Amino acid sequence: MEKTIAIWIWNFSILELTLLIVVVLSFFCQIYYNLKYFLSATKGKKVEGDSPDGVSVIVCARNEEANLIELIPVIMEQEFRKFQLIVVNDSSWDDTADILKALQVSYPSMHIIEINEDKQIMQGKKFALTLGIKAAMYDVILLTDADCRPTNEHWITEMTRGIGERKEIALGFSGYKKYPGYLNKLIRFDAFVAGLNYLGFAKLGRPYMGVGRNLCYTKTAFFRIGGFRTHYKLASGDDDLFVKEASTARNTQNMFHYEAQTISEPHKTWAKWSFQKKRHFTTAPLYKGSVKFSLMIWPATYFLLWMAAIALSIIYPNPVLWAVMGGLIFFRYLVQFIVLNVSCNKLKISKDILWLFPLLEKHLFLVHSMLYLQNLVRKPQKWN
Repeated sequence: MEKTIAIWIWNFSILELTLLIVVVLSFFCQIYYNLKYFLSATKGKKVEGDSPDGVSVIVCARNEEANLIELIPVIMEQEFRKFQLIVVNDSSWDDTADILKALQVSYPSMHIIEINEDKQIMQGKKFALTLGIKAAMYDVILLTDADCRPTNEHWITEMTRGIGERKEIALGFSGYKKYPGYLNKLIRFDAFVAGLNYLGFAKLGRPYMGVGRNLCYTKTAFFRIGGFRTHYKLASGDDDLFVKEASTARNTQNMFHYEAQTISEPHKTWAKWSFQKKRHFTTAPLYKGSVKFSLMIWPATYFLLWMAAIALSIIYPNPVLWAVMGGLIFFRYLVQFIVLNVSCNKLKISKDILWLFPLLEKHLFLVHSMLYLQNLVRKPQKWN
C-alpha cells in the first residue's frame, strides 16, 4: 500500500505536488492553531485569591440614557465591600446628563464627569477614559461599557481577583446577548473567536489585546506607559493598544470564567456592526509583527487548505485523492468542533453557534477581509 501511494505521488506534476504539500501543511497548521491557542484560552481553574481593598469602576457613555438607567443599578448592587462608580458623560446630546443627575439621588456615591464637545482633545473615547482614570479614587480600575451587563453580582470581585502578586492587567471575556437571526449568531461567533484568540495568547504568555467591555488594570500601569500617548490620534485602541503596550507575560491574567464576564447588547443591523468592526480593524496593523503573523495562521491556512484542495481536485480528478483530502478536511472540522465545544462549556456560551460554525467561520473570514480592505481606503474616525 505504501509503495502504491509512493508511486502515485511520484507521478504528480510539480504543480500537483505543490498543491498537495500546501493542503497537508495547511491542515497541520489548522490543527496546531486550534490545539495551541483556542484550547489554551480556557485551560486551568479560575483564579482564586483576595480582591483589592478598593476598586474604581469606570463607564464612558455618549447618548446612552436608556442603557445607563439599567446598568447603574446593576453595578451599584454588586456585592463588593468598597468600590466607586465613575460615569463619564462624553458630550451626549440626548438626556444622559439629566438621567445621571436623577440616578445620583438614589446613588449619591456615584461620581459624574461631564465633558463638553469643545473640550475634546483625543479621538474616540480616550479623553473621557483618561479623565475617569485620573479621577479614580483607587489604583485598581475596572472598565465596562454602558450597553454591557455583568453576568452576576460578583463580577467586580471575580474580575479584580486577577490583580495582585505582580499582576496588573486582567483580561475578561464579554459576549453578546442571544437573539433570533443569522446576524446575531455571526456577531456572537465573532466575539467568541476573538475571545479565544486574546485569552489563548495571554495564557501562553503573549498578551496582545483585551476588550474595553470587560477590562481591569491598575492606575499605576496606565500612567507608567503614558496612558494613550502613543496612539491618541486613533479612534480605537483604548483597550487593545493599551494592553499591547502595558502587558507582559508576567503581569497579565486570563479571567475566562463565567462569574467574571459581562454580556453586551449586539447591533441589530449589518451597517452598524460593520462600522464597529471597521473601527476595531484600525488598530490591528499596530500589533507586534510576531502577533500579527501568529493571528494570520488560522485564516490564511484555512483559505489555503480549501483553495489548494479544490484546485488539486480539478487538476487531478482521482477518487482516492478526493477521499484523502476529504478525510483531512473532515478531521480538521472534527478537531475544531471538539475544541470549540470545550470552550463553549467553559465560557457557558449558547451552542447554537457551535452547530453552525463551519458556515459562520466562512462568512466571518469573508466579512473581515472585505472590511479590512475598505479600511485601507477610509478609516472611521468616531467611537460612537
